[in-house]
Amino acid sequence: MNMNNQIGNLSPDFKTFFTKNERELSSVEGNLLSVAKGKEVKTVFVTSCYPSEGKTVSAVSMAYALATIANSRVLLIDGNLHAPKIHELFHINNTPGLTDLLLANTEANGLIRKTEYDSLSIMPCGTDLFNKLDAFEAEMLKEKLAALTQVYNFIIVDGSSVLSSSETTMIANKFDGVVFVVECEKTKWEVLQQAKDKIAGVGGNILGVVLNRRKYYIPQKLYAKV
Repeated sequence: MNMNNQIGNLSPDFKTFFTKNERELSSVEGNLLSVAKGKEVKTVFVTSCYPSEGKTVSAVSMAYALATIANSRVLLIDGNLHAPKIHELFHINNTPGLTDLLLANTEANGLIRKTEYDSLSIMPCGTDLFNKLDAFEAEMLKEKLAALTQVYNFIIVDGSSVLSSSETTMIANKFDGVVFVVECEKTKWEVLQQAKDKIAGVGGNILGVVLNRRKYYIPQKLYAKV
């Protein structure tokens, strides 16, 4: 089977989630442009302090919003070599993908899958590696990203979490911006500050923080009046 002919499809539950959050999703492009402060932002690395904070869902949501609401050409890449999930969510094979692009010098066109959304394409994680660090030779990654930005308006990369992997700090400064996803009432502020310091310390441009799984103890509509 030609893997490049696979069409990525999301589950009905995911689509329902998008519908329920359409108002918030519609502001994604504007938020990116506003926090960029006039600088061009085409490549975005999505990370978190720890695994399981909702990073992948946030990355998919961001890519979906930019593609379907903002009408931009978007490539969503699974850069989480430790626990890739994009292929599962879109029901495609995980190989070939990003690691094959970086290490096997495979042409990008043969690794990118279309999805049910015309403007959204995906690149899965790719062949599993014993040494994950091998995939992220800095200049090669930067070169490949630059080539892809000639085709896509935005490239969203679902990366590994900062405090559970070493490669995140290796590559954070190769992107136009970094977005943190934080699970509310789980990740302490001091931990987030530590993770942000690690990214800033290598020259990463932190665009902002997405607060995930926020709980409301008074009716949500009243928060605007508090």
